[in-house]
Amino acid sequence: MNLPISADPAKAGCGEGLLWDEHRGLVWWVDIAKEALHSYDPATQHAKRVAMPYLISALALDQNGDLLIATKYGLGRVDPENGTIVLLHDPEPDAAGNRLNDMLAGPDGALWIGTMSEGAKGPTGALYRYADGQPKTMMTGCTISNGLASSPDGTRLYFVDSVPGILHVYEDDIWQVLRRFDTSTGKPDGLTVDADGTLWIAICDRGQVIGMTPEGEITTRIDLPCEIVTNCTFGGADLKTLFVTTGTFSMTDQEKAANPAAGGLFTIEMGVAGLPPHRANWPEA
Repeated sequence: MNLPISADPAKAGCGEGLLWDEHRGLVWWVDIAKEALHSYDPATQHAKRVAMPYLISALALDQNGDLLIATKYGLGRVDPENGTIVLLHDPEPDAAGNRLNDMLAGPDGALWIGTMSEGAKGPTGALYRYADGQPKTMMTGCTISNGLASSPDGTRLYFVDSVPGILHVYEDDIWQVLRRFDTSTGKPDGLTVDADGTLWIAICDRGQVIGMTPEGEITTRIDLPCEIVTNCTFGGADLKTLFVTTGTFSMTDQEKAANPAAGGLFTIEMGVAGLPPHRANWPEA
């Protein structure tokens, strides 16, 4: 494992939504606070930013390789060249003040989408599983639906609710609490799983990514050169690069000036490979 390297000093307000796209050879990510879609090509080190028409928060690939996008108005499909979004479905059309937050295409092609109240004002969010374009409610009472990932064998789904600091696991049609985070561990945010089954979790208030066993034991801590660490995913030609997003949303101007790397995209070369993302089976138009 090597030290983190700044790949794109984007100065994002809230970097999130990391997604490796093997076909395009890019890692996609979003800036929630500044309403932008970012991409980074590790082969050429080329970074690109495309302005979005409104808030976006997460990404997934569909069966055709197109980009699905979580937005404040529901799920959509985005043209990454010009930022045009075609909305597909809103699981909560009557939940004023809620928006989509995190998203994952599962190994069976189902699309998991979590919601939250804007500003995390209360436990009004939920987690949905879309099969054939129709949502099924899988959990309610969520504050910030975050950190979705599946185990290598596809039998487990991991899910983070960041405000209470709970890491849930869904297995054999049953939800269980895998770990409760507290002031000694910090707040969990986005997560990913490697080919060995280890969970890698962004700790948003500690400047760290931690490694955790499937039993919930913390085994590794990777320090980033900025405090707000929001998400991580594996990518690159051999899937051994850990991409990490960061943010600046709670920093003062003085803190930003003292920490110019904050809000950037980082890479860490790892000794283990990650898993390629699954694709969501979304009904054809």
